[in-house]
Amino acid sequence: MINKLTSPAAQAAGFILGALIICLATLTPADILPTVPGTDKTHHVIGFAGWALLCAFGPIKRFLLLSLFIILLGGAIELIQPYVNRYAEWLDFYADALGVILIIIVRLLIGLFLKSKDKA
Repeated sequence: MINKLTSPAAQAAGFILGALIICLATLTPADILPTVPGTDKTHHVIGFAGWALLCAFGPIKRFLLLSLFIILLGGAIELIQPYVNRYAEWLDFYADALGVILIIIVRLLIGLFLKSKDKA
């Protein structure tokens, strides 16, 4: 079961699912979005960290490439938002990147822990 969850196919599925969720949440006009507790920047950190987490546990090199792509898509979304009755804010982009970077750090630490455990 673990191998299926950490396979490249599961990683790709997580990436696509995350992309759909993030695009829906960030490209829906602001006036029809529900009110959610927390700040806008917190929502960005959590949303993009969640997206990165969905594809974190597969091949590490592929995960790092997907992470870069997630960050770049965060920037593209900010450029698109003015066309869907939203505001482009570069601080949102930085929050997106922060969320992804946090998951990269956690993933790398888990990988190091598992390697050291295998050696013991």
